[in-house]
Order: sequence, then C-alpha cells, then structure tokens
Amino acid sequence: MAIAVGNALGETLSPVGHNVFTCDLKSINLEEGHTLMIGNWKGLTITSNPGSPDNNTAIDCIGTFEGMPDKSFKVSGYCLHVDRDGDKWADRWWNDSTMKTGRFEYTGISGKWKDVKGVKGTFVYTDLSGDTGCKGISNWEVTR
Repeated sequence: MAIAVGNALGETLSPVGHNVFTCDLKSINLEEGHTLMIGNWKGLTITSNPGSPDNNTAIDCIGTFEGMPDKSFKVSGYCLHVDRDGDKWADRWWNDSTMKTGRFEYTGISGKWKDVKGVKGTFVYTDLSGDTGCKGISNWEVTR
C-alpha cells in the first residue's frame, strides 16, 4: 500500500509516479570490465493526479554508476525537484546488484516541502536509450 506524505500546509507528495528523463553520461574504463560512469539526468515527474502539487515537477539529477568485472554494479546520486511554484525538495537514491529495487529518501528544502523529511520509497529505472540519445524512465512508489 502506498503512503501519501503531507506537510504542515496540507500539501501532499504523490504516493506513486514516473520520472521521465533525458541524460548526459560520461564513462571511463578503470580496468578490464570495471567502468565508472557519471550522469546528469533531467526531466519531469508525472503523477496519476494532474492536480497534485508535485505533478510536472522539474528534476535535475547527478549520480554515478560503477560496473564491476563480475557484472555486479552500484549506483547512487541526488535529484533536485522544483515544483511549479519554485518550491524544492531533494532525494538521495541508491541501488546495487543485490537489491530487487532501488531506494530513495526525500528531504524538503524550501516552501511547501521544507518540512518533508525521511520520506522513503522504491524505484525501478528503465534505460530507454537508443540512436536518438540517452533517456529513461523511473517508476517510483513511496513506502513510508
């Protein structure tokens, strides 16, 4: 069951949604089969409720992906979310090859989201990159 997360003003962050991204990546090979990639993902949050204050929120993320010779991996980073009113929150995200889904945690920064802290959830990122460039979608759900 998803959980709606509110603040003192009665605004709520959506319990489920999708982040749709384009991305710029830079990769270096550290040794045979060991790659480090730094990425910048930019996009929008799309929620099931068009009237939700976090729907169509702009997202700017920076993170790293490390692929190991044994095919294991670890990823982590941060995203800055800016809603239509200019209010902000951040999320820290991480995943590795031992996890079924990635994890994230929100922290409020300003405006209506300033008091949002400790909101946690899961995500699954799907890489949709192809000949037209780097892009992807992250399906997420708040779990507490």
